Amino acid sequence: MEPFIDSIEVWNIRLSDHHSDAGYYRTILAGSELERAEKFRNPDDAERFILGRGLLRRILAECLRAKPSALAFSCTAQGKPFLDTGGLEFNVSHSRDRLLIAVTVGRAVGVDIEFRRDGLDMESIARRWFAPEEQRFVQSLENPQAGFFEIWSKKEAYVKALGAGIYKDLKSFAVPTGERPFSPSLGKDPRWFFQTLEIDPAYAAAVVSETPSVPVHLRTP
Repeated sequence: MEPFIDSIEVWNIRLSDHHSDAGYYRTILAGSELERAEKFRNPDDAERFILGRGLLRRILAECLRAKPSALAFSCTAQGKPFLDTGGLEFNVSHSRDRLLIAVTVGRAVGVDIEFRRDGLDMESIARRWFAPEEQRFVQSLENPQAGFFEIWSKKEAYVKALGAGIYKDLKSFAVPTGERPFSPSLGKDPRWFFQTLEIDPAYAAAVVSETPSVPVHLRTP
């Protein structure tokens, strides 16, 4: 599999489909990853972590034609992981049973997936974290939940692409809204493009990367 210079590949993974592979993935994880898995109190959470890290290693290794166990990772000061050897840019997001892994070359990338859960005080959350124009967009919709999670996934993907993590005030910027899935849209900062993804009706998802925009392809492992 060749690296992706002119595209962003997003692996759309249902973790429950890979339950039987957990034993194998344990064998390719680093000691520090296995130690992290052991800290989960819930065995299901530990297994999801093992599957997520194992699938990441497998996919990146296939792209680089390397051994999954040979890959070494580090993190920025803000917690964004990267390959020590470089060569690929990637980002990972997990929600419930879904895992997204975005891979590209030569451009920062962020991806996010959110389960459209009920029972949230969306109005209160939007007042605290959304820019005024984002709040107005949500309020204008017949189905405010759809707009809420569209914006939330884009904001999370954007700060992950920036590598800013929790250090970025989510209310300090507004994301583009309302475009069709898989239609790239520029934000107020022309250095970045945003794209919603159609994953599953129960989830909202988005990818953000540096311009110029390139095709975003969904894959399954």
